[in-house]
Amino acid sequence: MKKKIVYLMIGVLVSMGIRAQLPTAQTIASKLKVGWNLGNTLEAQCSVTAWGGVALTQQMIDQVKASGFNTVRLPCAWDCHATNGVIDAGWMGTVKQAVDLCVNNGLYVIINIHWDDGWLENNVTTAAQASVNAKQKNYWTQIANYFKNYDEHLLFASANEPNASDATGMSVLLSYHQTFVNAVRATGGNNASRTLIVQGPNTNMGLTNTLMNTLPSDPIGGRMMVEVHYYDPPQFCILTQDASWGKMFYYWGTGYHSTTDATRNATYGEESYLDSNFNLMKTKFVDKGIPVIIGEFGAPSRTLSPPSDQTLADASRRYWYRYVVSSARSKGIIPYVWDINMAMYNRGTAAVLDQGIIDAMNQGAGNAYVTVTNRASAQLADGMYRATNGSACGQWSNSGSDAQKWQVVPAGRYVSLVNKATGLYLDGLSNTTNGSACGQWGYSGSDAQLWLIQPAGGYFTLSNKATGMYIDGIYNYTNGANLGQWSYSGSTAQQWTIGTVGHVQSAAVQRGIVGNTAAALSGDLTASGLRAYPNPFTSAFYLTLDDAAQVKEIVIVDLSGRTVQRITRPSKSMLIGAGLGVGEYIVNVYRGSGVKTFKVIKINK
Repeated sequence: MKKKIVYLMIGVLVSMGIRAQLPTAQTIASKLKVGWNLGNTLEAQCSVTAWGGVALTQQMIDQVKASGFNTVRLPCAWDCHATNGVIDAGWMGTVKQAVDLCVNNGLYVIINIHWDDGWLENNVTTAAQASVNAKQKNYWTQIANYFKNYDEHLLFASANEPNASDATGMSVLLSYHQTFVNAVRATGGNNASRTLIVQGPNTNMGLTNTLMNTLPSDPIGGRMMVEVHYYDPPQFCILTQDASWGKMFYYWGTGYHSTTDATRNATYGEESYLDSNFNLMKTKFVDKGIPVIIGEFGAPSRTLSPPSDQTLADASRRYWYRYVVSSARSKGIIPYVWDINMAMYNRGTAAVLDQGIIDAMNQGAGNAYVTVTNRASAQLADGMYRATNGSACGQWSNSGSDAQKWQVVPAGRYVSLVNKATGLYLDGLSNTTNGSACGQWGYSGSDAQLWLIQPAGGYFTLSNKATGMYIDGIYNYTNGANLGQWSYSGSTAQQWTIGTVGHVQSAAVQRGIVGNTAAALSGDLTASGLRAYPNPFTSAFYLTLDDAAQVKEIVIVDLSGRTVQRITRPSKSMLIGAGLGVGEYIVNVYRGSGVKTFKVIKINK
């Protein structure tokens, strides 16, 4: 009898270990940046080519990852591929092939039951509730069993855009989600702790905020996300021809309206509307520890004829993509772009078709280095490797150096520009004198470090939030000349091209930037329980810990994510970094169940 009890206890412990093996939804969400949808392919009825799609290839996924995406949503149909309720094994293999291409490339993946001829989405009713729940249980049991051995890189989503708009519909929808959760958890293994995603009614943020006051019960806590979609305003994001209820909007966003084609300017649904919707999701879920994804967002490109302004419309569309991503990430929400009409990539060759939209999303995520090039002189804004607060920013012909690369850190309508070589921010220094130099400074959080990018024909102007002064090349053609500031003149010296030249690789930096906290940025750091100084440093920097005994380890990685130093027994005060080369590094201090992350920069003497 004693042996049986022991064996039983061992079995229970093993079972508990299996159920707790995958990370929480919050942990996974912290690693996600911006996602891409493989739309019009696996959800096509009966054939991946039904809507013009082609089978997913390694080349295509390599391109998606190279574009800066680290997570992919795979919309899937299943009902068309089932006979007498049994999903075809060949179709399971087709979906598996797509999952494997993503997971094996280090990407996170979501698979769902998408439109699927509307068997669930169009039947969120009490009359259909029993039959839909039966089918939901049947399909998710098969799907979950087939993929049960995948690790945390694979997530399951219950549905797509369930058609519910009132309390009764929400109650029925909740039963569909509960069936989904129960079916997946019952398959055991990694599915006992896999992160699951449930959709709000109509995936509409307003309805979700009002109606979705309860989530499905789950035997394991902290493994659920909520999904909404965003296509607002529809005249800008959906219409491709005028409708009886509204005309297409070509121009969206403050500073992106046309003065000659005013009837096509957005009249609602702009920045403040977007922010208010995203804030609803932040307050309702994110702030309570429930991650949120925007499973789809997008706006079509349009080919316009005079008097409409094609250049302004294209710039406005890129601004919308940048703003959606920026606002979502600042609120802890993960956005997944819908590749409308498959216009971002050629699915057959994997060639990029719309680099501007990809760049805009990377800029919105704080995941892009850019160059800033003057129209008049072709000189680039250059940090000149100056690491002293208050030093002037210079100009130089194209050298390809890190001093000419600036990280875009979004802050609502504004951005900060952080020099890759030094980590200093482009700073107006509160100068209001025409001809004064643009300066550089460690992170201060002041309006002098915020710049408004506005279209000027095929170029852009950059004006300082604190002073309203514009970055101006002042017609200097000499390498090393100061970058100037001037009140608005309309001259070509105030017009710039902004070109993306690379991605910021470290997810740790991304999380800090999203929160806009000093902890992730350069400059001496004094945070709860620790202090790091000087920063930047030339030989080594000091790290002091108030509670060294509670720190599990300290891991330093370079911007490619490679671990360059690990400290497993930290002391209260340490001198760190003597063996590091010149460059930028991310320091992760693991304490309890959390991690404090900040950036340090080593420079030449």
